Amino acid sequence: MKTIFTSGLLITLLVGCTKNIDVQLRSAPSQIVIQGNITNGGDPYYIRINRTVPFDAENTYPPVSGASVYVLDSTDNKVYRFFESVIDQGFYMSAYLVGQIGHTYKLYVNIDGEEYTATSTMPDLVPMKGISFTQTKILEETRNLPQVNFQDPANVKNYYVFSLLVNDVPYQAFYALDDRLSDGNFVRHQLYMDSAYIQKEDIVKIVMASVDRNIYNYFNVLQSNGGSSGTPANPPSNISNGALGYFGASSVDVKSIQF
Repeated sequence: MKTIFTSGLLITLLVGCTKNIDVQLRSAPSQIVIQGNITNGGDPYYIRINRTVPFDAENTYPPVSGASVYVLDSTDNKVYRFFESVIDQGFYMSAYLVGQIGHTYKLYVNIDGEEYTATSTMPDLVPMKGISFTQTKILEETRNLPQVNFQDPANVKNYYVFSLLVNDVPYQAFYALDDRLSDGNFVRHQLYMDSAYIQKEDIVKIVMASVDRNIYNYFNVLQSNGGSSGTPANPPSNISNGALGYFGASSVDVKSIQF
C-alpha cells in the first residue's frame, strides 16, 4: 500500500470549506436551520441557512437569503462578516478569517429581526498516525474497511468526528467517537461501511476532526439515526432561539492512502 499525506487540509468537515452536506431533519412548523464550522484549514468558511419543510413534504429545504451573518473571534476580539454567495443562495462565505486552535468563535445571525447565536472553542489538534485496512465479513461477504489510527491524549476529554471519501466521492456517513473508554490509549478505529466496497487501487481519504462536546453530540445523534429503525430525532442544536443545526470550531487532520 502507498501512503499519501495531504498537507493543505483542503477538505474540511462539517461545512468548513465544502458545501455539499445535507442533514435530514424532522420539523412540523417551519424552522431555521443553520450549519457552519470554522477549522484550522484556512478560509473560505461557509455558513448555510435554510428553512425546514414538513416531514412528509419533498426533502428540499428552501435557502434563506438576505441574512446578516457575522463571526466574532472572542480571543482576538475581531469580527468577520460572511457574505452571501451570488451563485448559491443561503450560503454565506467568510473573507480573511483564519481559524486558530484554542480560539473561541461566536456566531451571530440576524434573519428578519430575529437573532440566532452560538459559541464554540477550537480544540487542540489530535493528528492521525496513519490509515490501515481490516477485513470484515458482512452478510457472508468479506469487505475491506478503512481504519484510522491515532494516539488519544491522556487526561483530556476528547471528541472526534470522522468522514470518509473514496476516490474523492464522499461516503454518506459520519462517525462520532469520544475517549470515554480509550483515554490516553493508542486507538484503532474502524470506519464501518454497509453500502460500499474498497477495491484495489482505490484512494481512501479520511478527515479527522477534533470537536467540542456540542458538535460531538450533534453528530453522534446523526450517526445513531442512520442506524435506527425507529423514528429519527433531530440532533441537539447549540444554536439559540430555537434554530436547528450546529455551529462549531474544529481542528482537522486529513490523510489519504491507496489500497
